[in-house]
Amino acid sequence: MKASANSGTVRTITTHYMDGAFIPSHEVMDIIGPTHGQLIAQVNLGDEEDTRRAIAAAKRAFATYGTSKPEERAEILRRLHRAASARIDDLTAAMVEEYGGVVQFARPIVESAVNAFAAAEKALPEIPWVRSWDKTTVILEPVGVSGLITAWNANVLFMCLKFASAVAAGCTVVIKPSEMSSLQARVLVEALHEAKLPNGLLNVVTGLGNTVGAELVRNPDVAKISFTGSVAVGQSIMRDGAATMKRVTLELGGKSPTILLDDANLKEAIPAALAMVFLNSGQACAAGTRLLVPSKQLDAVKRAIVEAMHAFPVGDPADPKTAVGPMVSQRQYDRVQSYIR
Repeated sequence: MKASANSGTVRTITTHYMDGAFIPSHEVMDIIGPTHGQLIAQVNLGDEEDTRRAIAAAKRAFATYGTSKPEERAEILRRLHRAASARIDDLTAAMVEEYGGVVQFARPIVESAVNAFAAAEKALPEIPWVRSWDKTTVILEPVGVSGLITAWNANVLFMCLKFASAVAAGCTVVIKPSEMSSLQARVLVEALHEAKLPNGLLNVVTGLGNTVGAELVRNPDVAKISFTGSVAVGQSIMRDGAATMKRVTLELGGKSPTILLDDANLKEAIPAALAMVFLNSGQACAAGTRLLVPSKQLDAVKRAIVEAMHAFPVGDPADPKTAVGPMVSQRQYDRVQSYIR
């Protein structure tokens, strides 16, 4: 499936990726383009049964891939890098269309995502797989089937970072991308499919967290969960994963303020602070959406903000000049408005 910004065509995604093939599913969700509010795609959501099928495929594949040599994994990472690199334009267009990510942010994010495979390949020879001291020897081994759950605000980046690390470690995976990033996930999976992976190494089930995500967390055949998302969901994953003694890695949301000190140069500090607050249209955990300033500097800071604001135009995310695009959904827009009020 090719994706292009504002193509005017409504696409339908009816399959998930399991065991090296695209497998049909059922429940349908609409995807609304945030730039114009129009229907751009429909996606069939997976359920617990789809997830169990994907986990079973990953488990079968791990019996072989888990014994692979670093050299074999390096070759797969090279193929993944080549395959993903061929679709950088399509991945960027999908992020702009589906998510509303501005080009000046989306393109570097996609390039970073693709380069994760090259970085993992480069790191492989540097990993001490066996370490010994005195009478103790530690051997690093793949943990098993890994459930990778990603967030909507940079979905392609999260998918590539997590998958590249799993491939390097010798793990097979089931990825649950955010259902709000279904187009981006589909373009990426189509690209990675061209790398001719061993069947079952990569499995992708798009669905809701309380069905697909929950099954990954509670299923005893999943050895590890890597999650990027909210604190509340992270807490539930930590709690529910304990029942099967899963290894859990959490990257949770939360924003910190930018702090302006007394001796700050406002001509430098304010544009830098604004660049961070508008990072990814403010939809990023790294976006400093509050600015704490010395009270005696408040009026000067306000003037400096007004003077610097022209460098951050709001508009069509496909326009390279645009710094701030739309919120990802009407729900997100309403939420931000409530913060402002």
